Amino acid sequence: MKQVILTTLAAAGLLAATAAAADITGNVGLTTDYVFRGISQTDEKPAIQGGLDYAHSSGAYAGVWASNVDFNDGDQAQIEIDLYAGMTGKIDDLGWKFGGVYYNYPGVADSSGLKYDYWEFGPTLTYPIGSATASLLVLWSPNFYNETGKGLYSELGLSAPVGSFTLGGTFGHQDIERNAKFGTTDYNNWSVYASTTVAGIGLKLAYTDTELSKSECFGGGAFGDWCGGRAVFSVSKAL
Repeated sequence: MKQVILTTLAAAGLLAATAAAADITGNVGLTTDYVFRGISQTDEKPAIQGGLDYAHSSGAYAGVWASNVDFNDGDQAQIEIDLYAGMTGKIDDLGWKFGGVYYNYPGVADSSGLKYDYWEFGPTLTYPIGSATASLLVLWSPNFYNETGKGLYSELGLSAPVGSFTLGGTFGHQDIERNAKFGTTDYNNWSVYASTTVAGIGLKLAYTDTELSKSECFGGGAFGDWCGGRAVFSVSKAL
């Protein structure tokens, strides 16, 4: 817990130190299940999440975001803290972003043999198509989650305003070098969602799924449902 506090305070201090030159915003949310690339990160239980974001007029950005997690690993990992930074810009209608994310799981003891922390780097591109927006995300990891070797995640997205709602969907593919150690084969995942804002409260209902069967999802058993289809409802508030 001490490491969690120090990491969070360091990130918050960095953001506060440059507050005069940029905008700093916060967010807090509650979701029925923290699903990451189609796989539950909370053993199919709810999650409380929140973060701080820094955006400079030059296009530089940085932030910190956290969520509770539960990998059913003997309570080694209980929280995930993401630290990220990069640059954003625009070329005509093409929006671009390039950055890095460090995924940190405080409390995982070295003696456990679990080394969850990892980095990802890469670009995100967005382009308007009529009233809709298309996106492409590519993230590369030199050593993916739990030291499973090189990882590459790519995702296509499309969203559009419909009345007071935003409707959208994503399709992603995760490549993992050491599949046996990670617990799944390379896999596809997808989602469809609807979101809106009511009285300043963000509401989002999504359906997510992967192509992985129960037996392909971390050996099945108690973990087999983590990769299955599910509806996820989230409530959020910008601060």
